[in-house]
Amino acid sequence: MRNFKGILITGISLISVIAGITVFFLSGNGSDSGRNRIKFKEVIVERGTFQIIVMANGVVKSIDRIEIKSKASGEIVELPVEEGDFINQGDLIARLDQKDERAEVAQAQADFDIAKAELKQAQSTFERRNKLFQDNLISEEEQGQITLDLAVAKGTVIQTSTTLERAQERLSEAVVRAPIDGIILQKYVEEGQIIASGVSTVSGGTPIVDIADMSSVYIETGIDEIDIGKVQIGQFATVIAEAYPELEFNGEIVRIAPEAKIEQNVTLFDVVVEVKNNDGKLKSGMNTRVEIEIVKKENVLLAPVITMQIPDAKDLGDYQNRDANVRSVLLKQEGKFILQIVETGLSNFKQVIILAGVEEGSILGVPMTSRLKDESERLQERIKRIRSSRSFGSKKRPSSSK
Repeated sequence: MRNFKGILITGISLISVIAGITVFFLSGNGSDSGRNRIKFKEVIVERGTFQIIVMANGVVKSIDRIEIKSKASGEIVELPVEEGDFINQGDLIARLDQKDERAEVAQAQADFDIAKAELKQAQSTFERRNKLFQDNLISEEEQGQITLDLAVAKGTVIQTSTTLERAQERLSEAVVRAPIDGIILQKYVEEGQIIASGVSTVSGGTPIVDIADMSSVYIETGIDEIDIGKVQIGQFATVIAEAYPELEFNGEIVRIAPEAKIEQNVTLFDVVVEVKNNDGKLKSGMNTRVEIEIVKKENVLLAPVITMQIPDAKDLGDYQNRDANVRSVLLKQEGKFILQIVETGLSNFKQVIILAGVEEGSILGVPMTSRLKDESERLQERIKRIRSSRSFGSKKRPSSSK
């Protein structure tokens, strides 16, 4: 059988099987002579919820992962974070040695203060000499010189102001703070390490840490091409992490790849499920199982697949010329099992929907001959193998409403 990641499995909220009730059916004339005695297993047809689920493996990924870089150069004198730490926006991530930057700021501030004082003096001189020029007490040449001196003083103030701003910016770059709330996913440097700025249009600086907001996460999975037509954006999905097999995380499909990929000769489509992760249990890189409910029908008549047989044409009766999906079952009436034709609906590995032919509470029989018993055991073993190969944990899981 083709091995593919996305498979259909059964989820039943109301099991319609009462197992373990064994009776003896006396064939022929119904005498209790003991001859031709056939062992039966009885099951009861009951109403319940029928589901078909596509299941695949997935991996937790962060939605917004940011690489925090430093544009400054120097020794890292403070690095108070570790991988896995939760930090708030504005928290300190790293501080570099700021002695040189502080000296630059101090010198730039002094130059700026001097330039402002000189501008004030040049402005005062210009106003006084300009009045003398208006009274024709100084020449045009002298007036031109004081006008030039004022312009130079203004230019010096602008230049020193720009120098001061750049020095202050370099000083601030020596302190790296968190731009968002999130988890430290990876740390690239250590305290005491000397880094070079390496600033370019490509690098943008030296990486310090990676941080991600993990309040919501993506689960990236691959769905087999056989099942992808049943999967849609907006569909509900259940996610179970290997780390928490007893918990279920509710998610929603937010992306379906438009193009398939081939993995081990299996055609898959990438599907992304978004999951709320307010308590932070889901970590980036965790392995998960994704279950996507593609069919759910409530309050329907259900019977085990093992009770269904393909009927002979002579037994079809009213269904002979009808376009219907029919099967034959052994229905218990007055202590005996008789052949009964039933109309069936959707089916999966374990359950089938009964549309007509039997009622709620009807008792169906499964002949426990050696051949049928072997078939039943093989079917159960097949289901067990499929589940074990695609899943982990078998306990009933409470829902994690994240």
